[in-house]
Amino acid sequence: MRASTCWKPSSRISRSAPPRRMATMNRRFALIAFDAAGFALTAFVLTFAFTQPAWAYVDPSVMTYTIQALAGVAVALSTVMGVLMRRTRKKLLRALNVDENRNKEVEANVSRIDPNTGKPVASSAAAPKPRRTPKRSGAPAKGYAPAWTTRLVLSLLVSLFSVGTLLIVAPLEIVAASKGSLTYGLTDVWQPVVLSALALTAALTAFLTVLRGRAFNLLLMLVFSLGLGCWVQAMFLNHGLPAANGGTVKWTDYKTIGSISAIVWALIVAVPFMLSSLKRQATQFVCGALCAALIIVQTVAVASLFAPEAIQKGSTTGDGDSSDLSEYLMSEEGLFDVSSKHNVVFFVLDTYDTQFAKDSLAKDPAMFDELSGFTWFDNSVGSMIPTRYGNVFLLTGTMPQEGQRWGDFLATRYQNSSYLSDIQNLGYSIGIYSDTLGQQHLSAEDTKRLIYDRTINIRPTTESTMDVKGSLIALAQCALYRDMPWFGKPFFWFYTDEINQRMSDVSEAKGLASIPYVMNDAKWGNDVNRLGVKVNDANSGEAGSFRYIHMTGTHWPYNVNEKGEDIGLYNATLDQQTRGITKIVSDYIRKLKENGTYDNTTIVITADHGDYYPITGPLDKPTSPIVMVKPAQSAELDSQPMKVNHAPIWAGDILPTVIKSMGGDATKYGPTLFDIPEDQPRERFYLETINNDTGDVAALQYAVNGDALDMNSWQLTGKEWRIWE
Repeated sequence: MRASTCWKPSSRISRSAPPRRMATMNRRFALIAFDAAGFALTAFVLTFAFTQPAWAYVDPSVMTYTIQALAGVAVALSTVMGVLMRRTRKKLLRALNVDENRNKEVEANVSRIDPNTGKPVASSAAAPKPRRTPKRSGAPAKGYAPAWTTRLVLSLLVSLFSVGTLLIVAPLEIVAASKGSLTYGLTDVWQPVVLSALALTAALTAFLTVLRGRAFNLLLMLVFSLGLGCWVQAMFLNHGLPAANGGTVKWTDYKTIGSISAIVWALIVAVPFMLSSLKRQATQFVCGALCAALIIVQTVAVASLFAPEAIQKGSTTGDGDSSDLSEYLMSEEGLFDVSSKHNVVFFVLDTYDTQFAKDSLAKDPAMFDELSGFTWFDNSVGSMIPTRYGNVFLLTGTMPQEGQRWGDFLATRYQNSSYLSDIQNLGYSIGIYSDTLGQQHLSAEDTKRLIYDRTINIRPTTESTMDVKGSLIALAQCALYRDMPWFGKPFFWFYTDEINQRMSDVSEAKGLASIPYVMNDAKWGNDVNRLGVKVNDANSGEAGSFRYIHMTGTHWPYNVNEKGEDIGLYNATLDQQTRGITKIVSDYIRKLKENGTYDNTTIVITADHGDYYPITGPLDKPTSPIVMVKPAQSAELDSQPMKVNHAPIWAGDILPTVIKSMGGDATKYGPTLFDIPEDQPRERFYLETINNDTGDVAALQYAVNGDALDMNSWQLTGKEWRIWE
């Protein structure tokens, strides 16, 4: 009986064990399923939050604002989801009657033993605490002195946020947005920019950490306010910010946004100080947490900048090409030499308008004396504005077709043109010197095939020609211009060519092939007089040389006097700039006469566009690029004074003129400049770009009949192209 009695309890335990194990397994499975679902939900949200929208032709700097907004939402969502999941999981544990601490080892309480009684003595922690006098609401935390580790963390977060916002995010966004305009890109500048900013962050962190008390709080709030102000300014208060296009900026037109900006900055600086005077500890920790969140947001934004770089490295034709264009350098090789056989020297003087030339000629009748044998076509119409369109037209001769998407037009300009290939097939060496070739709209493969590989001066280089110190200073100026409040922007306004000049190392130690070409007219003029123009027939199989030289010309801001000397930005007048650039080109022509190649050289002096100004509506004054041409001809004709021709010509007539001068078939390009009669009416077409705060929005077509300098000759045709649609 005893054996049977002892056996029964054991039998009951055996039969009940499986259900208990099953219940435990079900609870664990439920927890695992909950955790997996939470992880999947988080991944789903973050995947969509960090997805970069595939918006074609969106400026990279604009894309980063979208990325920052999405990243901010993702950070907020992750915080909220974390709190919700933690609380939901606790409720689930209670519902399932699961104790997560069941298997954890907990040390027993330790008590002091009374030697007299041998019993534990009650801990002082168990004694009732004395009642504290409640603080007044809002009273500062007296005696709050954060430890050095706390100061270090807060200082690091605030310093990294502020320095990173101004000296990492802003410069890299500007460089990314200026792709195709700046000599160097993200792959060139990101390392020195990031390393120098991190070094400054470390120094600022160390300085703040050693401070204590009010001094620490004062400077911590000041640095935080600077970073937050820069971030808010760039994100929300740069509406209508003037671009660095060289145009005259009338800062008084920005009084409203300037006043709003000043008020916002005053609040950003004042509020943290006021809050820290009431709740110093809480304010410091809130500032640190906000900095941490914005650091994450901006890190995602900066990372997104390199996505367009990766796309640019590959071919969009699907052939898998991933070559990098950052290794290519547009050098000065061939800039100061010509062939003894035949040459075409093509000067593109940015913004040089026919009216500018006439106004300066009235003041200086001898201005064009060196241009003997030239013909001045003073009734000229350009192709389109601004430079990014007009300059590429002079290298392709392509205009958008009716109904064609603007983006497709930009991407196929070189593919649809045989101009450069015709010049190359005629046996001419090609040197192209310009900072605006439109290659940002091409794949890497097409850029090399259609442009770079046709030239003698754009070649891969194994060493950087960037001036690191100059680049950091130039980009810091750009960043301050963008991120400072409106009342501070005039002090940091910059011009694209000015930045390129500062960023480039122009040392001649390794020859012209290692010197990047930058648009610095005064320097170029000095080099012409110092180095001269040499005759180079290294390749006897060449029929001649073609040199396309894009210069600043009469583009604002003016810095060249009538002698061609650099007197500093904003220090020259339009008349001085016009006469100065004419003098610089005249010095080059004089060198051709001295080396005996003037008679066998065709020279074109023109502009990518005439008088240009950003405009949000139809033109209110005419724009006429200067067009002066001297064909290769006899010494007798070359010695004659310049003639003036009133034929109704446009920029498209220059291309057949060049091809015919080389002995090629110009009929597919149209009539040459010299084939157009002066007394025969002719309709010409021109595209004007409409701008707003977001950039180019449309191109309007004009028909010009009559004198190009008479606004009555300009009429809208009603045709337009929507840009970026």
